[in-house]
Amino acid sequence: MIDVRTLEAFRKARGWTQAELARRVGVSRQAVCLWFRGEGANLQSRHLVRLSRVLGVPVEVLVRPLPCFEPGTREQMRATLLWDRLFPDLDDLALALSAGDPRALGRFVEVHGVFAAEATLGSCVWTEFPNYKRHIHPARRLELETLWAWHESRTAA
Repeated sequence: MIDVRTLEAFRKARGWTQAELARRVGVSRQAVCLWFRGEGANLQSRHLVRLSRVLGVPVEVLVRPLPCFEPGTREQMRATLLWDRLFPDLDDLALALSAGDPRALGRFVEVHGVFAAEATLGSCVWTEFPNYKRHIHPARRLELETLWAWHESRTAA
């Protein structure tokens, strides 16, 4: 069965309505409505595979709660990512990350590190580094510039 909060988070991050998600997966709006009401027991495996493909995440991610939904984790994430109210809440930060907002990328990389950020956000962590590095604390930026140069030398070879 699909984790409803995980699916909702991925849907919101892409700015899609439930109807848009239904269209992209190739199911009725009513089917998607049932998924979001927690009646995903009828979710066929082929639809789960399509959801995975459309959202660009492995099936395993869709059937488990995201770490941010585990008890206490959301509060910890708020404290580390939203300490200065650059973004009003985690949903706004997630939307900014999906839109490639340099401030959001900088914050995420600064807090989680470049390799964890790459595992979460993909290769944009490396390709967008010149655009978001000014949003990172200078001491941390120096470390990351060294890593970025190393990464660039590896990909150029």
